[in-house]
Amino acid sequence: MIAVTDLKKVYRQATREVRALDGVALTVPDNSVHGVIGQSGAGKSTLVRCIALLDRPTSGVVEVNGTDLTAVRSADLRRARRRLGVVFQHANLFDSRTVADNVAYPLELAGVGRAERASRAAELLGLVGLAENADAHPAQLSGGQRQRVGIARALATDPDVLLCDEPTSALDPATTGEILDLIAALKARLGLAVLVITHEMTVVKRICDSVSLLEDGRVVESGPLTEVVGAFGSRLSESLLALPPAAGADSAEGGTVEVLDVGRDGELSALTTASRHFGVDFPVVAATVERLAGTTFGRWRVQVLPPLSPDEVVGYFSANGVQAGVTATTGSVR
Repeated sequence: MIAVTDLKKVYRQATREVRALDGVALTVPDNSVHGVIGQSGAGKSTLVRCIALLDRPTSGVVEVNGTDLTAVRSADLRRARRRLGVVFQHANLFDSRTVADNVAYPLELAGVGRAERASRAAELLGLVGLAENADAHPAQLSGGQRQRVGIARALATDPDVLLCDEPTSALDPATTGEILDLIAALKARLGLAVLVITHEMTVVKRICDSVSLLEDGRVVESGPLTEVVGAFGSRLSESLLALPPAAGADSAEGGTVEVLDVGRDGELSALTTASRHFGVDFPVVAATVERLAGTTFGRWRVQVLPPLSPDEVVGYFSANGVQAGVTATTGSVR
């Protein structure tokens, strides 16, 4: 398990301070994937580097399975880091080494014997689907294959935690899906606590059990995936359930209502029941339906025409336990 408490990182530049991390707190249980999402400059990569102690945090606590890594003496830090596997955006393999030797490199640093290194490398290459490429060199591999080697290398010391910093941002969509599926499979098979840094919502939707939104070094939204997606009007919910371009402009009369419908597998949608209640069809301006973490979410923006009022329709939804709000012409919800 990863537990980060009040993590801060301050850089000093000339006469000013830059707070790259400003009190970050998050927890990643074993056998789960937590995504950290945010724009460039939000502090995502700094967070990974501080958790891995590649960069010392200014203050705060980083615990892995109950051990505070920030309190470990320098002499013991290398051994403590073996409990962490790190996967970077680019695999950063040694071109002069074979694939097997790249995977075995962390074990070589740890003083593990040649035969044991070779055996462990072969095991891991089989695990990531590259058993037949053991004697190849990185230049002979595709981008996705090189990232698989990077993942195998990160697992060489049998870590409890896997830290992934933008692991798929340099890959095409098909290869991205393969790498994400591999990370999810390894999480389940090895019981890992996985932290994934990304700016791509597709990554969060595909493999994450929970997610945090990082902005200016602070966590501004966080929680289990189903909870944050089901939080009507939250930034994570609106990003993960992004509506396509509107099918039509807002009417000069009436108005629009946005509806978030959660978990109605096999039941009538909230929009259908509302249409039957009022005896009208609501023109759909934009809509999306997705199944995330085993739960179905529907988000609609619909036109409400006189004699009905948007507030009346929202009141009906609210009385029936469905989240909804009146949408201004700018698309914001109130």
